[in-house]
Amino acid sequence: MIRRNVLFRALLGVGLLGMASYVSAAEIRIANQDVGTGQGLDDPTPASPVGGNPGTTRGEQARIVFQFAADLWGAVLQSEVPVTVSASFAKLACTANAGTLGSAGATYIFGFEDPAPAGALSNTWYHSALFDALAGEDAAPGAADIRARFNGALGSPGCLEGASWYFGLDGKQPAGSIDFLSVVLHEMAHGLGFSGFGSLTTGQPLAGLPDIYSTFVYDNSRQKSWYAMTPVERVASAVNDGHLVFTGDNVKAEAPLWLTPPLMLRISAPATAAGDYAINQAAFGPTASVDNFSGGIVAAVTGANAEGCTPFDNAAAVAGHLALVVRGTCAFTDKVDNAQRAGATGVIIANNQPGTIVPGGTPLNPVNIPVVSVSQADGNTLRANLIGLAGGLALGSSLAGADAAGNVQLYAPSVLAQGSSFSHYDTRLTPNALMEYAINSDLLSQFTVDLTPALFKDEGWKLNEDNQRLLRCDTGIPAFAPGGLIIGANVVANAKLLAGTAATLGEYRAAIHNYANELAMNGLLSKHQATRLGACLNPAKTRDQFNAWGLGAGRSASGNH
Repeated sequence: MIRRNVLFRALLGVGLLGMASYVSAAEIRIANQDVGTGQGLDDPTPASPVGGNPGTTRGEQARIVFQFAADLWGAVLQSEVPVTVSASFAKLACTANAGTLGSAGATYIFGFEDPAPAGALSNTWYHSALFDALAGEDAAPGAADIRARFNGALGSPGCLEGASWYFGLDGKQPAGSIDFLSVVLHEMAHGLGFSGFGSLTTGQPLAGLPDIYSTFVYDNSRQKSWYAMTPVERVASAVNDGHLVFTGDNVKAEAPLWLTPPLMLRISAPATAAGDYAINQAAFGPTASVDNFSGGIVAAVTGANAEGCTPFDNAAAVAGHLALVVRGTCAFTDKVDNAQRAGATGVIIANNQPGTIVPGGTPLNPVNIPVVSVSQADGNTLRANLIGLAGGLALGSSLAGADAAGNVQLYAPSVLAQGSSFSHYDTRLTPNALMEYAINSDLLSQFTVDLTPALFKDEGWKLNEDNQRLLRCDTGIPAFAPGGLIIGANVVANAKLLAGTAATLGEYRAAIHNYANELAMNGLLSKHQATRLGACLNPAKTRDQFNAWGLGAGRSASGNH
């Protein structure tokens, strides 16, 4: 799995008072820190347009993606105060097979004195952008609200070798490429509010005050909220895998709109082991499903252990069955290769220590059988009941990534991962979510940001839930819909991009028309919405749009008017 870390640089400020009577869609500005470096956002390397991105150099394409992400979040959020993101590329921590794609966080944090404005808490830390939106004024004029950096060494020797950035805007990155738009949206979200500020190693709140994100964190095994625990309890809770959740009402209400029931390993025999067991899918090989993962389960015998690190001694017994192996001294991919050679139809990897794992690695040979993992405790139960052991995958009765009460789980692996633990959704979420700690290739972030806006709303952000407007024209398409759809935001982001690159008004109108047809053909617009959007393409209205947004593809910022 590819790691993404969060970087915090908090400068403490004095709370402001006041609340404006009118709010508008947020304007997110990009402060390009790569200007003049010839790297990253300033990279002059020629590039062919790709995936709706018309840029002709790598730097231009990266800037376009960054601005597109800014326009998406700007269309979803409301604020009278512009948000500034300081953006650059640099070599971030990485090895040949894993590394940090990006890091971001609030450059300043602030707290409100008592009484706080409506919708805010006093004596509580807020990310700069959210604080400004609630206060109605800029608490740090001239300073960036968010600092974001991205890995400029990606794909070079020793750094995620074989990977590359994909600068398209359509989510159709080829194998081996990483969707830059999803990563930028993810990192911006950290700076907008998806992160806590306290220490996970000492359990101490920052400067002795709570932060708005962490006020919603709850440990459902201790039955305590984050700040009701002692520092020692918070340190333990940060690694309480599967038990740390976010309790915001909006996230909980929207969870059923995004999450689906999880796949479980359902053991049918013997009776002493019958029941449902939680699994994780491996990061390689075909996806395990109800259709391809069932049958008898046979434990591997490899010398004096069941680790599967050498050819199976009991290959004949394993053939045609699911192989049960124990995590141990060799790579997961080696275990699966040996199981596959023995004729297994699938593999169950039992952890050898508390917590859960996501089996990963780069197979030397093609993996043609599905692979899942179970916890150490569940693996011990299976190994204690091998006679007649059988089962398969089945849908559970709860939501994948939520606890029994419906609260969405946060990432709290049994070994603390600085920059990843606590400030992400858990990997159990199904479908995958934008704010999990690692990038997933199945995200379609140009159209949905799943449960992230709901979390922002719980923290106090106002969201644009009305129809998206192209200037003064109502498109009939919600900018944001509960469950995370951002079709209207995508409409305005594309309209700005097309206005900035079209040579004439006629070219702009034709491009928007083609774009609207594509959305309708893909079922993303209803017939009524397509008609309403078409009405926004009359000459007078598109002339206003073209004149307002036709600033060229290299524009440094654009707002949502």
